[in-house]
Formats: sequence, structure tokens, C-alpha cells
Amino acid sequence: MAIKHEKPEVGQILYSLNVGNAARRSEQNLTPVEVVKVGRKYFTCKPEGGSRYSETQYHLDDWTEKSDYSVNSVLFTSPQEWEDEKESIQICKKIWKAFEYGKNVEKLSISDLRLIENVLDRNTIED
Repeated sequence: MAIKHEKPEVGQILYSLNVGNAARRSEQNLTPVEVVKVGRKYFTCKPEGGSRYSETQYHLDDWTEKSDYSVNSVLFTSPQEWEDEKESIQICKKIWKAFEYGKNVEKLSISDLRLIENVLDRNTIED
């Protein structure tokens, strides 16, 4: 879920979630990080109490980690934002599974299907 974020400020506390290979053999943990530098293209965060060597750069425009390979962390403004994203993913999976392979289509009335279509039309971005 792409959320448009404001430009972070030095000293602001954000929350970093380990993803990809960083979360492969360990549980995903939300870690507080502090914004230590904000530039024109990137901003830098480090774990609270961490050293200069534990700093990570992120793109200002979309808050993704600056990396030549796969990213190891994603940023959130609050723990609630992460909880909302998890819930959103679960709901989308539930909707997808409900209609996978044409299941449940016969169980819904045409008016119910039209309501679902209207919600999708209002909130779907076409590629």
C-alpha cells in the first residue's frame, strides 16, 4: 500500500520493519529509528542509540530504502500504520480467496456485485 508521506525532519522517530532477506530467519520486528540527516534526494535513519555505521538511507519521494539489491527494511510513521497495512493485506487476501476460480459468484445477487463493482471503480487505479 503506497502511502504519500511528508518530508521527515531531523530528530523525528520513525519505525523500521525488517523485510526480505533481513526477515528470512527472524521474526519481523518494528524498530524505532531516528532521522539523523535530510538531504535533497535521501534521508538517513539510525536505530535509537545506534552508531554511525548502523545508518540507512531512504529515498525522500517514496521512503524506500536506497539499495542496489533487495531492500532490508521499510519505514512507517507509527506502529498503527503497520497494523493498518497488515489488516489491509489480510482483507485483500480474503476478498481474493472468496472469488478465486469463480467461487461464490453464484451466491451473490446482481445488486451485491454492482455494489462491489462501484467500490472498486471508485478506488482502483488503472495501469
